[in-house]
Amino acid sequence: MTAKEITTDFSLFREHQRPGLHIDLPYSSVVDLFDRTAGKSPEKIFIISPGTTTEQYTYREFREFTVTAMHYLEQHGLVPGDRINLVIPNSVEFLILYFAAFRAGLTVVPINQDLAPEEMLFIIRNCGSKMVLVDSLYAFKLEKVEGQLEGIPVKALDKMPGFEPVSKVTVTEPDKPRHVPALHHEAVIIYTSGTTGNPKGVVLNHLNLLSDAGAIAGWFDFNSGTRTLCILPLFHNNGQVVTLLAPLYAGGSTVIIKGKTSLLSFWGLINEYQCTWTSVMPSILSILLNLGPRRKDSTMKGIICGGQVLKPAVQAAFEEMFAVPVFEGFGLTETTSFSCFNPYPAGERIAGSIGKPLPVNEMKIVDDDDNEMAAMADGEICIRGFNVATEYLDLPDRNAVSFRNGWFHSGDYGYRDDNNCYFFKERKDSLIIKGGENIYPAELENVLYQHPGVAECAVIGIPDKLLGEEICAFVRLKDETAITETELMKFCQDKIANFKLAKKIIIINRLGDLTEIPKGPTQKILYRKLKEYYQIKFNS
Repeated sequence: MTAKEITTDFSLFREHQRPGLHIDLPYSSVVDLFDRTAGKSPEKIFIISPGTTTEQYTYREFREFTVTAMHYLEQHGLVPGDRINLVIPNSVEFLILYFAAFRAGLTVVPINQDLAPEEMLFIIRNCGSKMVLVDSLYAFKLEKVEGQLEGIPVKALDKMPGFEPVSKVTVTEPDKPRHVPALHHEAVIIYTSGTTGNPKGVVLNHLNLLSDAGAIAGWFDFNSGTRTLCILPLFHNNGQVVTLLAPLYAGGSTVIIKGKTSLLSFWGLINEYQCTWTSVMPSILSILLNLGPRRKDSTMKGIICGGQVLKPAVQAAFEEMFAVPVFEGFGLTETTSFSCFNPYPAGERIAGSIGKPLPVNEMKIVDDDDNEMAAMADGEICIRGFNVATEYLDLPDRNAVSFRNGWFHSGDYGYRDDNNCYFFKERKDSLIIKGGENIYPAELENVLYQHPGVAECAVIGIPDKLLGEEICAFVRLKDETAITETELMKFCQDKIANFKLAKKIIIINRLGDLTEIPKGPTQKILYRKLKEYYQIKFNS
């Protein structure tokens, strides 16, 4: 499929994937992208995986591994259109199976290896998986639900004869894969965290991955010298798109950290492998600030940041300490990764903004009746474009609501200014409504982060008989003896409207059963978990 067909053959895509835009997208699939890039620079380093034994592979070597793995998948009866699960932490093995599945025309459905067996079982059955590939360290979880898998084969990496992902094999293979996926074909299904009820499967096609990766690569001027550090999990789309496919799009390379890594090694890895970019959650910036070791490298051009509100005080302190610009953006699983970014280079950023829409999507702000709002008016952020997901898997009622009227309704509140710069306020379900006033947690969090003794904080709404909701702040201090709740309350006075002040501040250093603010696998703060904790601990 050519770039021209992308913008004219609308019948292959949903209404919310068809903006009135044109993009130059020269690749027909992720496989096509990889093979053409590998053909240009076969001996260039593509993947580095540090560890006790550091692995390093060229584009040519890596392609050979994926072809071998493709044969393995085909020999076990998998055919184009089938879906497979990967229960594998960040590793070369994950990447090989990821690209091999695309080469075989399969859909990849990654699973967070830290989920409970029953949670894994739900995803496996919900997506209609034909095979589960699991790292041997986590095979025991699948064994616990083996009787409920209804014949779905489970293959542990150390028990897969014929598949040797890190052996130096030589494979003679045609230049193109035998099964050529197209732009509208499923590529991955990413399951949301599922903080309420069962998680939702977000269906992303090859167009989604390519358009978002290409837009990010273009936005930040990625080139063949770009080398990203991937520390976010590959079972989430941020790790896949921002630090794998975007540098691939530019002919660059990726340093993939095996499994989970301590952030103590963050700057050391960047220095050793001369990384130029990485992508993190705002909470990771806070952790790095608290760790404090100075950077030694001279290669980092910037840090891409999103997924939750980036507190201005955190950003300012981070940039002052480490002299690396942070580029805030906004996006969701449903928009493949990001849908807008602050401009690059750093001098063009807009303070407090999540930036302008990427060239592959459009955005607008609407009220509860889907009427578009004027500049500076709060409302729900909506997106349509080539990077917007096809649907939620097998959830027609939810699809009808979330993808209505040709736009994806994000469930996030914000506004835009007269220059089409967007500003994020809060998740709709995190909004605090106190006596009819809408209060965004980030407003008070920004104030609390200005206090030098605060390591991290999160603000939630708590039940109040008179006002409906009151405000409660959970705070973790750098030194638990340094300051009291009353002193923190006084610090916030005169820095924010009185009705936005916390009625209650809880210092978690002094709680016996909560040692840190709960976060998801990508370090996003789980506000619902805090609400549940408060309800059980203080309001039961």
